[in-house]
Amino acid sequence: MKIIRYPQHHPVTLPSAVTIGNFDGVHQGHQALIRQTIEVSRLQSLQSVVVTMEPLPVQYFKGRFEISLLTPFKQKARLIQNLGADVLCVLNFNQILARLSAEEFCGQILDRGLKAKHIVVGHDFKFGVNRTGDVAFLADWGRGQGIKVEIMPPINNQHGRISSTQIRSLLAQGDFQQSRQALGRDYVISGRVAHGRKLGRSLGYPTINIELNKGGNPLHGVYAVKVKLSERWYQGVASVGYNPTVGGNAKRLEVYVLDFNADVYGHFVEVLFYKKLRNEVEFDSLCALRTAIEEDVQQTQHFFAEHNRRNL
Repeated sequence: MKIIRYPQHHPVTLPSAVTIGNFDGVHQGHQALIRQTIEVSRLQSLQSVVVTMEPLPVQYFKGRFEISLLTPFKQKARLIQNLGADVLCVLNFNQILARLSAEEFCGQILDRGLKAKHIVVGHDFKFGVNRTGDVAFLADWGRGQGIKVEIMPPINNQHGRISSTQIRSLLAQGDFQQSRQALGRDYVISGRVAHGRKLGRSLGYPTINIELNKGGNPLHGVYAVKVKLSERWYQGVASVGYNPTVGGNAKRLEVYVLDFNADVYGHFVEVLFYKKLRNEVEFDSLCALRTAIEEDVQQTQHFFAEHNRRNL
């Protein structure tokens, strides 16, 4: 898959089937849009182009830290590539793009920029300054240009329409079963192991520290997890939060990996979340914190013993 950034690079030169969206999480609804775009591109001998924005419009207008991202850009790109798209076009969402009218967006971006011949969007797609463009406007514009506009219906679950907002709420509640169904995969945080404050080591529970993306994260608390290190999966206890007991002021992910003791600084790891154990607590002392971690480890071991028994 080719990644191009607009307007720094001229987007595409071949006729395209295009889908547009934020695609945060690349959930089941997003996957349906992308798969349909790829299918159309194959049937009509077009290239498949997935268009997203960076920063997301809500980040541009409200600030990068006002929304908890489900997938940082690299992970989003990897998921879209795995679906089989030919091109990922990243629009630089800036003042110029924010001020484009719906008609200007269609002409400059979709027609001249992307050579769109077939456009696939969700039923609630909005675009243009003040979100004045909708699917009815897009379909009408497409008819005038000889461009097919295909509007996909929503995909629902028991909570309603699957959306990034819904999944953030499920994750915040620790409902990993429902988030797994909405995402179409387990919720994973990945990244490189960074140096921390070595507090866990002093307590007898050394942790690996993974930097969270700057867009924040919907999780907060202590979790039973599995960690992929050097192609092997290990059980672990993960803390996502600010470490108030020791005056932390930055949200971070720290994982105590069971039955593992090796230097993995700089290594790429994946953390798969299974169950929320408790909320983050500010303890009166490090001794109380150590006792809580001991209980977290015991709960995690018990959870995975039961989990493995059920899945025999």
